[in-house]
Amino acid sequence: MLRLGHGGSPPFAAGPGTKVDLSHLADMVRHMAARQRTDYSVDDPALVTQIEEGLPVIDVVAFGREAGFTAEEMADLIQIPSRTYSRRVAARGKLKLDEGDRAVRIMRLYDKARKVFTTHELARQWLNQPLPVLNWRTPLAYARSELGAREVEAVLGRIEHGVFS
Repeated sequence: MLRLGHGGSPPFAAGPGTKVDLSHLADMVRHMAARQRTDYSVDDPALVTQIEEGLPVIDVVAFGREAGFTAEEMADLIQIPSRTYSRRVAARGKLKLDEGDRAVRIMRLYDKARKVFTTHELARQWLNQPLPVLNWRTPLAYARSELGAREVEAVLGRIEHGVFS
């Protein structure tokens, strides 16, 4: 089971034995600080274009840092090998269409959970809690497919509106 925010390595760390040039790290940090992070819980037509053109991995890194995901967790959630994720980060690359789509799916769910539960910590707790309504799977595990993610969003909507589920 994936546990959000409990690993030890930062989101830009490479896998064991992988050498990564981190000379660009200061530029990356300045870039992240200068940008206001997109709220992925709202529909944005411009985001569709961004995903189609390749979601910048730096946006995923910024999200991972804020949400408390490790590099390994982000790679697992995006469903790519951690070494591939690390290479994309080191090269300041872009995610492929399917990878960007999965990354935005997780960002969207996290942002929705953060709004419903009001804090990062409560959102992380809920996302990692097996739920009977999801056949005793965690919301993160259930959301590995788009259909599963929609069901997790529906559960969040019911919680937000006080509907017992």
